[in-house]
Amino acid sequence: MTASDYVTIAERKERLNKLAADLNKLLKTHLSKPRTLDIVILKCHLMVEFMFNQYIDIIAPTEGIIESERFTFKQKQTLLHLLGFPADPLFMPSIDIINKLRNQVAHTLAIDRNTIDNLIRLNADEPKQARNLTDAQRATWLKHITKFICWMILGAIEAKHESEWIDGTVEQSASGNAE
Repeated sequence: MTASDYVTIAERKERLNKLAADLNKLLKTHLSKPRTLDIVILKCHLMVEFMFNQYIDIIAPTEGIIESERFTFKQKQTLLHLLGFPADPLFMPSIDIINKLRNQVAHTLAIDRNTIDNLIRLNADEPKQARNLTDAQRATWLKHITKFICWMILGAIEAKHESEWIDGTVEQSASGNAE
């Protein structure tokens, strides 16, 4: 690896500022209109995977690892954990269920509504909110859960970078190169 493989703090800040706007646009474009449950599952999975890619690409010290390697969704999930994604009792189980749903749809064209209801129960304030749902209601829940997960990932990126930027400022001022 050479120095050009590493991303500067300024470059990361710029990418992170752009990411919030990009994420908002992607969520509105792909998750705003009611769609069939199978399409919602696939789009939700893609949105989560997009944010996995962003987390890995922005948090990793070098750029382009996602483009140069072909990681599975589960491998990306592991990379998030290894790169310091904060532990959360709902995050990983929700991700596992979304991945399971996507694989069912992609490989069998089947939708397991009980699995969707389990995901909703896991994320709902009250378990009864997951009872007797229509497919449209399930789709709405999936969209809300996915948006929450995506914004949570963005928040984790921002928090990690804030601490790095503070450390970077301290390092720069200690060496006499403060901005």
